[in-house]
Amino acid sequence: METTVCPITGTADFEPLFVLPDRFDPSSSWRLVRSRQSGLLMLNPRPAAGEMPRHYPAGSYDPHLHENRAASLQDRVYLMARKLLQRKKASLVLQGESRPSGACSILEIGCSTGDLLRCLHRNKGISPEHLAGIESDTGAATVAERVTGVRIYRTGPGELGKEACFDRIVFWHVFEHLHDLHGTLEESSARLRQNGVMVMALPNPESLDARHYREYWVAWDAPRHLWHFTPATPSALLQQHGLEIFSTIPYLPDTLYACWHSERLSASARKRRFGFAAITRVVLQTARCMAAALIRPGKASGVIYYIRKTS
Repeated sequence: METTVCPITGTADFEPLFVLPDRFDPSSSWRLVRSRQSGLLMLNPRPAAGEMPRHYPAGSYDPHLHENRAASLQDRVYLMARKLLQRKKASLVLQGESRPSGACSILEIGCSTGDLLRCLHRNKGISPEHLAGIESDTGAATVAERVTGVRIYRTGPGELGKEACFDRIVFWHVFEHLHDLHGTLEESSARLRQNGVMVMALPNPESLDARHYREYWVAWDAPRHLWHFTPATPSALLQQHGLEIFSTIPYLPDTLYACWHSERLSASARKRRFGFAAITRVVLQTARCMAAALIRPGKASGVIYYIRKTS
C-alpha cells in the first residue's frame, strides 16, 4: 500500500468522499478523496504498482476477456457487444484525420486483447507495421499478438525506440489505471508527431449515473481505477507536458455498461435479487442518462478527449 499526492498540484490536501467496494472482493474497501486545490478525485491510499496484478482476477476482468475464456452467456454477450463497437471506436480514433487512414501510424496504450488494433487493421486498412500496442497483462498481450500480428510491448512507451513516432496515441479507458501519469505523458508526448493527436476515453464522475449510484457506480472500479477526471480537470495536468484538449465528445455506449453493472453491484451490496425489477430500473436509468448526455454532453458516462501538442 502507498499514499500519494495530487499529480496536478503536488499537494496532499484532500477531502474524503466515499468508501468504495471492490466489485471482485466484497471484503475490501477503498477510500476515494478529492484534491481541494485541483478537484481531481483519486484513491488514497492505494495499492503500489507491484501489488496491482492480484487486483485483476483472471477470467473476471472484462477488458481481458476473450473467446477462450467466455464461460457464460453474459460473457458471450459482452464479447459480441464489444466486437460490434470496435468499428465505432476505430472511427472515433481516426476522427478529424484528413489523410487516408492507411497512412496513419497508431499506438494503443493498454490494448488488452487487441480488438481495436485488429479493427484498425482489418476495417480501416492500417498495416500491422504501422500499429503498436502496450499491454502489461501477459495473457492479454499474448492474445493481442496472436490475433493482430502487431508488436505488443509489455511495459510502457519508454520501451519503444526513441525514433518511434505516431500520428495517433490512444488511451481507451486506460489512463485512470496508471500509477505514473507524468512519466506516461512525458514518454507519450515525445512519441506523438507534431500534428498528431492523443485520443483519451475516460469515465466521467460528474455523469448522471455516477451521481445516481454514488459509491456503487461501477466505473469507480476500486482499486483498479486510481484517478477520476471530471471534464474540468485533465487540462491542468496535460498543460504540464505541453499538451492541450481541443475537442471533447460524449461516448454513449458506456452508459448501458455503467448502469447495468452499477445496479448489479448495488443489489449485491444490499443483498437484493437482481431480477426483473432491477433490469427495469437499468433500462429506465440508461435511457434517462443517455437523454441527459445528449442535452448536456458533460454529463455523459464516458467522455472522449482529443489532445494535441501546444507548440
